[in-house]
Amino acid sequence: MSWRKKEPWKTNLKNSVSYSEQKTIIKALMRPRTNRDDYHTMSREQQVNLIRLRTGHNRLNAHMNRKFKLAPSPTCACGQEDQTAEHILQRCPLLDEERKKGWPSPTPLQTKLYGSRQELEKTTTFITSAGLIV
Repeated sequence: MSWRKKEPWKTNLKNSVSYSEQKTIIKALMRPRTNRDDYHTMSREQQVNLIRLRTGHNRLNAHMNRKFKLAPSPTCACGQEDQTAEHILQRCPLLDEERKKGWPSPTPLQTKLYGSRQELEKTTTFITSAGLIV
């Protein structure tokens, strides 16, 4: 009887998940989603643009200058501040006209990057029509 107390791994086997249960769990996780959120219903190009804007890993001057030294300056062409996603989506005076076409009233950055499908499409359309490569 004392030898069983020295082998705790045998008691842990009772609590472990069987092979067939593991297979079932893995298959369930690998199954494609039946319901898709707004982001996942967009085209691949739109998804890439949004992810780049959300993460800051994009081709705007601020990132290209600080990370790779490929841009001569992090400053936007307007000269007012660094060219970041927030700057181009919210404040850049060079893009005011284009911005007002998509969002006639002030819209928070959070809505532009994480809002409904309609808001996300406005964001990607703005980037394309402004001629920006992100």
